[in-house]
Formats: sequence, C-alpha cells, structure tokens
Amino acid sequence: MKKVNKQHRTKHGASSLFLALIMSALILVECTFVAFVWNLDYALSVNTALKTQIDTILSDYNRQLFDVYGIYAFSLDEVDDTCFNRALEINGLDAGSVLYVSSSYRFTAEDLRTAINSYYWYRGTGISAKTVVEGYAEFLLELDDKGIMQKVGQFMRSPAAGYLSQIIKGSESAEEWIGKADDLLNIDDIIEEAADIDSIRSDYKDVIKDFELDIDLDVADWDALLNTMSMLEKTVDIVSDKSDPALSKINISHYCSHNFDCWFPPDGDASITGTEFKAIHGNKQSDSEYIITGLEGVAGRVKIEFLTVQVLIVSNMLKDYADEKFRNTMEVLGEIISAIILAVSEGTVNIDPRLIAAGLTYYCAIVQSMKDFLTVTKGKRVVIFGYEDVNMVTYSYRDFLYLFSLLTPADELLERSHEILTRDYGKLYKGISLEADFRGETYSVEKSYRMYE
Repeated sequence: MKKVNKQHRTKHGASSLFLALIMSALILVECTFVAFVWNLDYALSVNTALKTQIDTILSDYNRQLFDVYGIYAFSLDEVDDTCFNRALEINGLDAGSVLYVSSSYRFTAEDLRTAINSYYWYRGTGISAKTVVEGYAEFLLELDDKGIMQKVGQFMRSPAAGYLSQIIKGSESAEEWIGKADDLLNIDDIIEEAADIDSIRSDYKDVIKDFELDIDLDVADWDALLNTMSMLEKTVDIVSDKSDPALSKINISHYCSHNFDCWFPPDGDASITGTEFKAIHGNKQSDSEYIITGLEGVAGRVKIEFLTVQVLIVSNMLKDYADEKFRNTMEVLGEIISAIILAVSEGTVNIDPRLIAAGLTYYCAIVQSMKDFLTVTKGKRVVIFGYEDVNMVTYSYRDFLYLFSLLTPADELLERSHEILTRDYGKLYKGISLEADFRGETYSVEKSYRMYE
C-alpha cells in the first residue's frame, strides 16, 4: 500500500480558497448594493409618480370659482390614479403600488379671507368702493352742520311726536284739527296751509298703502332711524382707518356685497368680473342679503329694505332742508300745528314750531324715500347727497349692500360667504396628501396651493 505524504501541499489551493471567500463577500456586497439601488430607483419613481399625481389634482381646480371669486380650490369626489400608474410605466416599472389619499385639507372661511385680500391686491384700484362711504361721510357732516339730527332727538323727547302722528295718520282732516283750536286759528285765514297739511297726510297714507314694500314705519318712533344712523357712522371710521385690518374689512365688505347674487340687482348687474349669477346657480338668490344679515329669504330682504329706507329718509330730509321754499313752508305749518297742539292740550303742551317743522320734514322724507326705494328695486340709482343741483353721491342697490356689509363683523361675512360657495360648488379643498406602499415602505407627498401657505 502506497503511503500518502500528508506533508505535501501546494500554495495554489489556499489561494483559490482565499479568493473564493473574498469574491463571495464581494458578490454579496455588490448584490446588496444593486438591490439597494434598484429599490431606491423604484422609490424615486414612486415619489415622482406621487408628485405628478398631486400636481394633476391641484391643477384641476374649479376654473369658474377662480375666475369669479379668485379662489384656488378643487373638489375631491375620488382620486383617479391613471396619472400615477402612467408615471411608473414611463420609467419601465409595473404599477404595483396602491395609491390612496391619507388626508385632505378643506377650504375654510379663513382661507377665504386670504383669497379675498389676494383678489383685491391687483384688482383693488379699479373696483374700490371707498367713494361710496367717503361721500356718505360728507352727508353725515352736513347733517351735523344743519343740526337736523339734534332737532330729531328733541322732537322725539317732546309730546309733539304723538300729536303730530295723530294728525298725519288719523282720519280727521286739517280743517277738523284747526277747528279744535277754537278761536286761536281761523280756517279762512290759513286755508292754503290746511291744504298743505292734508296733502302731507294724503301722500303719506298713499305711499304706505300702495307701495306694498313690507316695511312698517311708525311715524311717532324715530328710535330706529337714530339707531341706524349711529351704526352707519362707524363706516366712516372704518374707511378712514389705514391699518391692515381695516383695509381687509373694506375688501371683504366690497367682495360680499358685489360678488354674490342679490334680490334687486342694478341694471347690468353681474359679478366683479362680469359673470352673470344665473350662470353660477340658475335662479335668482338673496345671497348678499343673507351674508350681511344672517337671515335667509324674505327675512333678510326685509331687513335690508328697512335699513335702506332709513338711509333714504335722512338723505331726503337733508335735501328737503336745503330747499329754502320747502323749509319756509314747513316752518309755517309748524307754527300752525304748534298752535293746534297748544289748544288741544289746553295749554299744557307748548312746542317750538321748529321742532314740529323737523317732524313734518321727516314725514315728507318718508314719502320720498319710499319712491326712491322703488327706484332702487328697479335697478336704478338714487341721489343720496347733492349740492346746488349737482348730484354728488348716488347709490345703487349694491352700494347700499356695501354700506351695510361694513357694519357686519368680518368673521360673519366670511362664514356665510363660505356657506354660499359650498352650496354652489360643493365641498372645496385647498390641499391633499397622497401615499403609496412598496415592499413594506410607505411613500407620501403633501401639497397645497401656495396662496394659503
């Protein structure tokens, strides 16, 4: 038997084994690296596909909503993953990942504030309505200079208000009232003035009866008129304030009064950009009235009607007071009615004729304001303030809405406007988060419109 020499070795075997160990480790590392790179490439492709898909969703914003209201927002009924899958296929990958929406971000009333300020940033110069309120400020100054509102307050506090109300609203003629004055007045001497009193009585009754405006005006109660004027004085402070909150309030008020449907649209009325409201929601809606008052339908319209008439009453009082002939007539009638009241009250009520003249001016202003309001409801403009036959300030129905919207808190305007937009366009979103799974890893992308960030 031949013996094997166990001590006989070559270095070639050891080298081969060493190289084999090295190569196996190297191959393992390389394969791991290749797998890592392949997974990374797929992950990048998934992220690219997610970004492409989310950009597609954001680019599908409502075009009319943006054109009319300056709002970037989209609806989210369901997400079509076609773009996501195509993006993967372009990179030579199978669409093996499932796409789903992890979260979405609703368009809120606060986002609407941001959109409105952005909307007016480049439109404000052309559509600013500051002149409406600035003209009204001149109107208030004239009221103060003439002392009209002071006389109104004095008249309200005196017994004359009740007596004058009975004379204007009652069934007895001027002649019958003059007869109650016994020997103080002679109807034959003041027959022309008696005819003027009966004319005021007749005009007032006719306008309340025939116009059917659903507005209840108590001629003996001026509290509503004074309260309205007190509220409207705040608009001057708002417009004169140059701070950012004040400018934002002006923008929001104009936006809500001019960019939503209303019940008495002016001639040629449309949104700020010229879009007809029937193209948005078909039938006429009282949207601006609801946004301002918080009352739906008829209730909101009646409140706006009432406020409008109150402004028109004071406006007409100022115009009538500026008419010297009219003012002299009222002063003469004031003296006659003061004598009637003195006689009827058996000498207990002696009223300054100038206060009664202010009261008579008020009743005449009611008649004219009703006619003016009817003009406004037909889409025309009415004169609010004039000087020497020059119409310095004229209002349309939209201008009244703007004036009243300045009296409404901005947060309320925004909430109700947001409600109207949701009614017309459905639930709106400003951003979205998308996710996709691959081999146990979750990839996500989140994005919204830069305007709201």
